[in-house]
Amino acid sequence: MRSSLLLVLCGFWLSSPTWAQTDPPTPKSVPVKVSGGLNAYAGFYTASGIAARNQSSPFGLSGSVTVALPGGISLPFSAVLGNQGNSFRQPFNQFGVSPTYKWATVHAGYRNVSFSPFTLAGHTFLGGGVELNPGKLRLGAVYGRFNKAISTNLAEPDIIPAYQRTGYAVKVGYGKPGNYVDLIMLRAKDDSASIVSVPQSVTQTVVPAENLVVGLTTRLLIVKHITVELDAAVSAFTRDVRASIVSGEGSSPITRFFGQLLTPRLSTQVTQATQAAIGYRGQQAGIKLQYKRIDPNFQTMGAYYFQSDIESYAIAPNLNLLEGKLRLSGSYGIQYDNLAQNKSARTGRTIGSLVVSYNPETKFGLDVQLSNYGISQQAGIRPIIDTVRLAQNSLSATVNTRYTLQKEDVLQVFTLTTTYQKLSDLNANTASQTENNNVNLNLGYFYQQTTTGWGFNGMLSYTQTQLPIAVGDSNRTVRFYGPTIGATQAFFDKKLTTSASGSYLINQQSGLLGKVLTISANAGYQLAKRQNLSLAINYLNSNTGIQGQTFNELRGNLGYGISF
Repeated sequence: MRSSLLLVLCGFWLSSPTWAQTDPPTPKSVPVKVSGGLNAYAGFYTASGIAARNQSSPFGLSGSVTVALPGGISLPFSAVLGNQGNSFRQPFNQFGVSPTYKWATVHAGYRNVSFSPFTLAGHTFLGGGVELNPGKLRLGAVYGRFNKAISTNLAEPDIIPAYQRTGYAVKVGYGKPGNYVDLIMLRAKDDSASIVSVPQSVTQTVVPAENLVVGLTTRLLIVKHITVELDAAVSAFTRDVRASIVSGEGSSPITRFFGQLLTPRLSTQVTQATQAAIGYRGQQAGIKLQYKRIDPNFQTMGAYYFQSDIESYAIAPNLNLLEGKLRLSGSYGIQYDNLAQNKSARTGRTIGSLVVSYNPETKFGLDVQLSNYGISQQAGIRPIIDTVRLAQNSLSATVNTRYTLQKEDVLQVFTLTTTYQKLSDLNANTASQTENNNVNLNLGYFYQQTTTGWGFNGMLSYTQTQLPIAVGDSNRTVRFYGPTIGATQAFFDKKLTTSASGSYLINQQSGLLGKVLTISANAGYQLAKRQNLSLAINYLNSNTGIQGQTFNELRGNLGYGISF
């Protein structure tokens, strides 16, 4: 594959620096301290049998600098410079800073802030904000651009246009982390004049929208060991701000309230979302009851995506026995959709899990994990035809055992892990096309000398998968098995560390025999207290057993790093 050289500044940002309260600097203290590092790498890549998946001579340079100012102020910077492929069109540049001093945090640039799960929940915006927590008072406010305007053009007809979206969010609360009550409001709106035109093919889906969300989030310690959690929100989402205005007369109190802050239109929909939990946590046992309901089409412009049209109930107990040597935890829940009863079918899910950890002594340990997920359909506004009714059950079980031998300078660990997964279709009409199961076994050994730096590890793995039988195919069993070995060694008073590993896996499927060989070697040398060299070489040989589908890849990388 022909590729051209392109130097690109891939990233340069300030990532959440922290201003921590410290003692005032003494006259002898250094007013400014600068620390950081610089890393450079160059490598090679060759391939035969397939199109190249990397450049033949990749290289790059990265660096980071942290400036420490008096008063505990820390400002970290980082940047990456390297050659990219032809598919890279423009550098990804986002700048942002969130300095904190005592109980005040300021946001500037590209930031993502979370006030609650159903209001402002980590959506990236370009703008500014502040969070203040003097004592038990909890205040927050952000404002900025949530979406950038994107216009289509003749050169790039596949680009989906988008309106520029601007919004703000405010938070008022009282309490401390783990025991607080917050009230949040978010308002965002698209600028209908931010793009000139929308292609006819997407005029029904790309429309300027508006959103107003009011939410409540709380974590309360009612009495000793009992906690209550609540996240709730009401969202008024206008899908097209160009729709006709409607009167609020005769509407509900919630609708009239939102009408004071947002103009109700024919495309405006008011929905709710709630998740709550109450739990007890003692020294030997605990339990939590959980509830969630999210209306169909619930949406907030402060989050990217979450599942809607669901209602669920769950219980999650835990128990410690035998002075903590035996630990049990699990959960069981049910979930339904079609809350508005306007779908052809209602889908129900059951979710159950169990985790058992048994550690009677330091040498031996046993972990068991079980999970069972069921899904079924009930008739909605229309009856369900039996031949297409969805009714499935997914079972997963994992057993992990380990045995450890520890001496003064030698550590040995033996492990055996078994995993079983099965998808059962309870509909006899579709079971032959959907049912499958999987078994995986891994036997491992780890050996390490702590004084010399010599180590060895090995593993034997076996995986068998039973797939649905296709038409004209009598055997759909797929098997993967083979060994993996590795070793480590340190030299020159551990200034030079080396490692190597290799695996040989055999694949059997539909009468074909495939083989995959991987070999890798790594070395690192400490040139000086703050300088190091690294070398990595990897080889891959894949033979599927099908003529014309055999290929080889070889890649290497030499790196140099310095810190200051």
